[in-house]
Amino acid sequence: MNSYRYQQKPTMTQYGTKFQRRMLMALSLVLLAGVIGLAIWGINQSATINRTKERLERRINSSLVDAINEVSRLTGGVQSNTSSKLALVRQYIFNIDQMNNIAIEVFGEGGRIVPAEAISALYHDLDLYETTIQTATSSTLDIRTTTLTHLTALQTILAE
Repeated sequence: MNSYRYQQKPTMTQYGTKFQRRMLMALSLVLLAGVIGLAIWGINQSATINRTKERLERRINSSLVDAINEVSRLTGGVQSNTSSKLALVRQYIFNIDQMNNIAIEVFGEGGRIVPAEAISALYHDLDLYETTIQTATSSTLDIRTTTLTHLTALQTILAE
């Protein structure tokens, strides 16, 4: 005689009471809704982070273009408005530095948009330019060219 007996596979109706099965289904639905909600929230956060970084990059590029335009307008000699134009360039460089600092604070060091060396070189150029203007002992053409070279090099770096 064969001792094998057919056993029906267990179904949901065989586990717990009717109330327990309903609670299990309700809990499963709530957990599924929570997972879907967290996924949607995570996608929105990722999009917000990307938009924020893009906006910071656009503002930095805008200030960089304005600084390049102002330096291009400077002449090789010292004129009465050279100091005010140089102050405007310094303002644009400061804006680039501040936007970069915001990116670093928000995204960490990996979120740096402008290399630290570039900012240091630009501030050094501006200080040297200002000293040259104040002493008025030599032509400002060389420092103007150096500043313009650093600005366009930064523009190239950011375009990559």
